[in-house]
Amino acid sequence: MNEQTATAAPVWQQRFFAYINSIKTKLIVSFLLITLTPMIYISYVMLRNASDGLLNVIVNNSLAHARKASIDLNRFVAHQLEIIQLLRRSEAALDKDAKALETLIREHDSRHLSLEKIYIINEQEQIVSVSNSNPIRHEIDFGEAAGLLQHRPFLLLSTVGADGRSSVALVAMLTDRKGFNYALLVMELNLLQLATIVSENVVGSSTRVYLLDENNRLVLSYPENIKDNDVKVMSTRISANEYGVFAIDAPGLAQAQLSSFLPVVGLGWKVLLSQDQQEVYSLVNTFQHNLYWILFLTIIVAVVIALIISQNIALPILQVTRGANELAAGKFDVRITVRNTDEVGQLASNFNFMADSLAGKMEELRVAYKELQSRAQTIEQSNIALDRKVFEIGLLYQIGSSMGEIGLDLERLLDVIMDKAIEAANAKRGSLMLIDDNQEVLELQRVRIWDEASGQTLPISDFKRNINIRPGEGIAGKVLQTGQMLTINDPDNHPDFKQYEGESNRVGQLCCVPLKVKNVTFGVINIVNRKDGRDFEKRDTDLLETMANQAALVLDNTKLFKLAITDGLTDLFLVRHFRNKLNEELKRARRYHKIFSILFFDIDHFKKFNDTYGHQIGDEVLKQVAVLFKNSLREDIDLPARYGGEEMIALLPETDAQGALVVAERLRTAIENHAFTGSDQPLHVTVSLGIAEFPGHGNDPLELIRKADTALYECKKHGRNQTSIYSDEMGVVSEK
Repeated sequence: MNEQTATAAPVWQQRFFAYINSIKTKLIVSFLLITLTPMIYISYVMLRNASDGLLNVIVNNSLAHARKASIDLNRFVAHQLEIIQLLRRSEAALDKDAKALETLIREHDSRHLSLEKIYIINEQEQIVSVSNSNPIRHEIDFGEAAGLLQHRPFLLLSTVGADGRSSVALVAMLTDRKGFNYALLVMELNLLQLATIVSENVVGSSTRVYLLDENNRLVLSYPENIKDNDVKVMSTRISANEYGVFAIDAPGLAQAQLSSFLPVVGLGWKVLLSQDQQEVYSLVNTFQHNLYWILFLTIIVAVVIALIISQNIALPILQVTRGANELAAGKFDVRITVRNTDEVGQLASNFNFMADSLAGKMEELRVAYKELQSRAQTIEQSNIALDRKVFEIGLLYQIGSSMGEIGLDLERLLDVIMDKAIEAANAKRGSLMLIDDNQEVLELQRVRIWDEASGQTLPISDFKRNINIRPGEGIAGKVLQTGQMLTINDPDNHPDFKQYEGESNRVGQLCCVPLKVKNVTFGVINIVNRKDGRDFEKRDTDLLETMANQAALVLDNTKLFKLAITDGLTDLFLVRHFRNKLNEELKRARRYHKIFSILFFDIDHFKKFNDTYGHQIGDEVLKQVAVLFKNSLREDIDLPARYGGEEMIALLPETDAQGALVVAERLRTAIENHAFTGSDQPLHVTVSLGIAEFPGHGNDPLELIRKADTALYECKKHGRNQTSIYSDEMGVVSEK
């Protein structure tokens, strides 16, 4: 027996795992998961939402009935208050006519069914008038009632008599024409009508409506057969709750209750509507029960459908799978026999058709692949050309924008031209040569090399500046003479080329590009050795030529513009350019509420200095003073200019007079301590400086210049070699 069990167990396990791993089982499980998962989730969401929705509807309905009962009670009592007001304002009440007043209250009692009886109590708490002979149920303290009625127009009283019967009364004060209180008017309300109002808001078989007074005592209820214990428990529980809907599940209650608790506005009473929770939730429970049955039946149907589908689909799919595996292994003669006429049968037929046409398609694919390779190469070449064009356009744009930002700084402009030329040609080294002022020789101005470590071009400061090349001499001289670019990729075999000394300076490739404007060549750019060691191509030389033409035009325009706005001796701005910039700064300062200062100075005793040392040395001193002047100011912010002769002026944007004083003292000290060259012995001069501030010292450009000049005169009056800020005590003595 043990041996049979031992041999049977492995077979059972194999069958079990084979069944679990079969596509039939997977299809059944997948179908059930796809079908039942959303169904179960939807059922859960529907159950939760529907239960919450039904409960909210029931609770809101209960709260609405309680609110309606509260409103109806308020209207009922308001009607009775109108009757009280009619009685209080009647002629009989105002005249204290007891007989007429009794007739009047009997008339109202008989006319209004909502009143049980009406009677009057005097100050001795005696009944002096009554509308009918019903027994009196209220014992009213006149003094207490009079005190309460000072703060409210009426009292609403409820009591329970010795016979266990409840009664409700409205109490108001009677006053005579002089406004003296003399009696209480008591109107006992008809409890039957109150009960009718309450009964109209009963919903469901277990609903109870309670009317409670200010002290939570029961005034009346509907239906009347309410257990005393329930009333006591309800009164105790509502005292701990605010108005609204809440559940009461106290041990003393016969059934757990869902209660709606609302006030009767203006009366101090409350309406409590209670319903058994079992009845409230019965509809929700019924819905849940039905939904569970639907879900159970759905699961049964899904299982049956899954079995049918797996039997009719899984087996043909297995055949298709086996055929596909064989086809994937290279057996193009494989065919599938499936008798199904559904989509699976169509799949098998399509598979056979695919196997028939696959051999022909393979040949077509080979041809198409070769064509695709050819087109890919064409596209790759086009992309390379496009990338080159994008690079060239980007580089030209960078050159233009960089040159525009540099402005009149020719030194920086030459560096930018060289850097972009080396980058454009992907070269290792470059140099720039410009023709001298006499138009006789080319002078070497810049040499820059590509530094692999930092990834940028660096200047070579120790190059031989005395290298001068005449037109027609060497490669650069021929380019200068002809104005045509020369490219040499084999310089060792070129008759006009001479190698530099040293292996590190050896030239492998050379491109010499002219700088010319209007067919006049004034410089040459030499680009040496590509980084990859290859020859310069036409695209490299075309880009260099375009870039050189752009750079030449910018250089020429910069030189012309600089000549137009700068002084030839001191290299400071001319006074005309200074005044234009001063007007612009004045407009800007006015618009944005900014300040600026003007610094004005001249060299002390400069006429005597010229007479002593000569005008040539005087001009040299002016040049050196201008250099010290520019070095004392902020680069690209402050504006220095030569006003005339030895007078110089500066515009200091966004600088007040005290800030300008710091700049002026720094300049004065630098000039005083500087040893001026040009003579056999070092020379020394001093300056006097005046400062004016906008808007503190004026709003007009000429006025500011005059006041700065006036401050300068003040320095000369007090010994020169000093700085002064303009003040009103100086007046205006300048004739500028």
